[in-house]
Amino acid sequence: MDNQGLRVAMNAHLVSFGQTYRNAGVSRYTFTLLEGLSRADTDQRYTVFINRGEAEAAAMLTSGERVQIVPGSWSTKRPAYRVLWEQTTLPEELRRRHIDVFHSPVNVLPLRLPCASVVTVLDLAFLHYPQYFRPARRIYQRTFTTSSARRATLVVTIAESTKRELVERFHIPEERVRVIYPAIDADYQPERDVQRLAEFRARHDLPEHYLLFLGTLEPRKNLDVLVEAYARLRRLDELAPPLVLAGAKGWYYDSLFERVRALGLERHITFAGYVSRDEQPLWYAGADLFIYPSVYEGFGLPIAEALACGTPTITSNVSSMPEAGGPVAVQVDPGDSEGLAHAMQRVLSEPTARERTLIEGPRWTRRFSVERMVAGYVDTYREAAELAGKRHGKRGRVRGGY
Repeated sequence: MDNQGLRVAMNAHLVSFGQTYRNAGVSRYTFTLLEGLSRADTDQRYTVFINRGEAEAAAMLTSGERVQIVPGSWSTKRPAYRVLWEQTTLPEELRRRHIDVFHSPVNVLPLRLPCASVVTVLDLAFLHYPQYFRPARRIYQRTFTTSSARRATLVVTIAESTKRELVERFHIPEERVRVIYPAIDADYQPERDVQRLAEFRARHDLPEHYLLFLGTLEPRKNLDVLVEAYARLRRLDELAPPLVLAGAKGWYYDSLFERVRALGLERHITFAGYVSRDEQPLWYAGADLFIYPSVYEGFGLPIAEALACGTPTITSNVSSMPEAGGPVAVQVDPGDSEGLAHAMQRVLSEPTARERTLIEGPRWTRRFSVERMVAGYVDTYREAAELAGKRHGKRGRVRGGY
């Protein structure tokens, strides 16, 4: 099939540049892909639909004539408005613009589409831990993600663990599912400049030695168990470095603050709040140890980011996190606070842990490059168009109307 000039559209309405938890996770994933596609060596053309409040910033941060940023006709920051736009206005926009392949990077496709489709299923947390989701969001994700995965021309997951679940639990044909790992930007690397690290710590009033968690404060991150493990660590070693919990508040986080108070750890645990993207590598590189004990992740990008910065890392041994950390990260049962405490003590007391991770961490995380991620999607878009053309008995470019 001749795919020259293939027209691809992407729904980027969840991209956010604000200093909140929304500028993380799916937003960063989507925009990293968008930036990479704008620089890719391909003749594909990309139409990117984005919330009108974020369109100007997105246009400034992308380059290349092959990307067209299209602001929404109304604000879609409120979930109900976004869903309405996705299901009503978006299909007509795709038809009018003669789009060949539509990509939803976050789980859900419109019910009716005039073209081939690719949906990225980032995770299935709403099935495993429904109690961590507000009821409306849980019902929406369960209903529409399942339907979208079954209807899509091709499905992308960001970990082998999610692919296995889709195949085994939802009976999605394995040949329709592709695994494309998310990307780590090139600035996540060891920081060799001791003076720069010292200035960073002084700027944020951080001690020379600290333990770090970085992510959205929400129940799925299992921070109550981390706090309990840290309390155990301090009983094992009263000179253990302080723990810094960095990241914006998400939802259902009140119990975390209550647990810190109940354990009398206010002087030893710091809530650092939102961390800007530009400074994240320094937060990782400055830490003695990074701990990410989540109960479930679609991938767990902070694990790989910390390793890329050469920081010893402990994470959970469930879902996708072994894929993110590989043989370099220490893996523990996320429900075992005692085991986590002993793992923290062991890594902190190991004299070669830092030197080993400075070598093995960046080596392991090279597989999570922007170039690999983008190349995977470029191939997937082309393949989706070809499959759709074969199904409908067409040759050449795929057009709307089916």
